[in-house]
Amino acid sequence: MLELPGAHSSTGAIRIMERIPAVSIYLLCVVIYSPAFAHHSRANFDDSREVELTGTVKQFSWRNPHVYLEIDVPDEAGTVETWLIETHSVTSMQRFGWNRDSLQPGDPITIKVQPDRNSGNRFALLQYMLTPDGTRMYAFRDNRNTPGPEVEPSMDFSGTWYAVRTELDIRLAGGGPPQDWPYTGLGRQNLHNYDEHESPQYDCLPVGVPKMTFYSYAINLKRDGDGLYIDKEHLNERRTVHFNRTRPELADQLPSVVGTSVGRFESERHLIIETDNFLPTKWGLANGINSSEQKVMTENYRLADDGMFIDISYTLTDPAYLTEPVTVTGQYRKAESREFMPVACDPATAKRHLVSD
Repeated sequence: MLELPGAHSSTGAIRIMERIPAVSIYLLCVVIYSPAFAHHSRANFDDSREVELTGTVKQFSWRNPHVYLEIDVPDEAGTVETWLIETHSVTSMQRFGWNRDSLQPGDPITIKVQPDRNSGNRFALLQYMLTPDGTRMYAFRDNRNTPGPEVEPSMDFSGTWYAVRTELDIRLAGGGPPQDWPYTGLGRQNLHNYDEHESPQYDCLPVGVPKMTFYSYAINLKRDGDGLYIDKEHLNERRTVHFNRTRPELADQLPSVVGTSVGRFESERHLIIETDNFLPTKWGLANGINSSEQKVMTENYRLADDGMFIDISYTLTDPAYLTEPVTVTGQYRKAESREFMPVACDPATAKRHLVSD
């Protein structure tokens, strides 16, 4: 793993892979610190069971952070029960071939789901829907049978990228804080008091830095004159990295959850970004672990010679919660370049999964 001198390296960090050919991109095997990646855990769903439900669509809620549907399902005695079905985000469902008109109230429907482990909850995770002609419409994989556009390499970091995480267990992606970080007393108190139900994302609050670095969904890097824009898909969050440290407006920039970032190039393929000027942020270091105004983050981005990968490390310092710096490492792979469609987070939808508790 990449490490900065003097930094504690978490055993939960992502392993940097040896350089691999682009043709092997989907054979990557990595270990990831999972809590950085998704809106909430799906461990309540029983992935050892698959149940078929046939009924009628009652509601199809096309909202972020997750699309939900309610279906009325008659049992053997003819009694109708309403099931709540969780799917993917609007962002991903669109990419996988769904749209807001894919289902309408009153439509007959047959689906395969993973049910809640609590059999008393009529709550399940959608695997796929069977269309009238027998086609499977999946919620967590692409349904289009056409090859995607050719991925062009990047020679200057710009373009659309995904974090390499093929072994990420989506059910655990909203998990708890890292157990092995060097916490202060205040940090240990956060660790001890962790409660998933207190996630800021359930109120549609921004995740900020560093969580947006390896959060699920794509990231766009855009070079623009004296700066670099970092846009995060699904979260609708942007960072601006300034290459000119002496710009007058930097002195007047207010603290924020993304801080003030200044970048410099050690070489054409090695970018360093230093960020401070943060607001105290709930869960601003990791899930369950807050951050203070003393937080500082140093990032290293190393672009591969073939322009298809970026090796990344970030080091966090926050004396209020950490006794020494911690380093997390990972990798981006190049994707087809595209513009992101902003979709607002709906606070009621963000809490809807709590029906399972």
